[in-house]
Amino acid sequence: MLLASCGNQKKEIKEYGFKQKDTDSLNVSVRISKFDNYENFLDRLKEIVCYDSIPKIVLETENNIRNIYPIEYCEIPMFHPRFRNTFFIQRDSIIKNERKVEFSELSALMKQNYENMGKKADFADSPEEVLFIFEYYENNGVDGIEKYLEAITESYDYIQAKEELKIAFWPKIDVIPEFENGELRYNTSD
Repeated sequence: MLLASCGNQKKEIKEYGFKQKDTDSLNVSVRISKFDNYENFLDRLKEIVCYDSIPKIVLETENNIRNIYPIEYCEIPMFHPRFRNTFFIQRDSIIKNERKVEFSELSALMKQNYENMGKKADFADSPEEVLFIFEYYENNGVDGIEKYLEAITESYDYIQAKEELKIAFWPKIDVIPEFENGELRYNTSD
């Protein structure tokens, strides 16, 4: 009897990001594990958005399902987020203000950023400005993305922030300014 009752447990479904009401028919589920590299993953997110649908990244664990609605655009916006507002997630680390953030300190640091209201220079201007940007080189795999998403969403749940969790996925580009004939030109390198 105990075994039968354990098999019927439903998983808790949690939502993160900007899920619009009554748009379930527009949601397109994406599972990161189905992609062999970051470029294909980014291309799929862009494809979904460009066809007027909403990407929903699905993370499934033993106890719950986390649906993450990332901030995505059909064309990459031309802006650079302020460092004080942004957590950058790279292949092997989370970076905030050019310092590596350990998983054990993520909840406390998130809480400080959501509650700062522009007071301290190293923390976010306002809770609405807190942003998590995944930056991987396009030709690399997708290893670690799910682990970081799980850590970020767990920390977000722990601090019980009222604002939406903002997550974006961008290609990592090293920008090297060059001057050619007096004009500024940017080269990118892997």
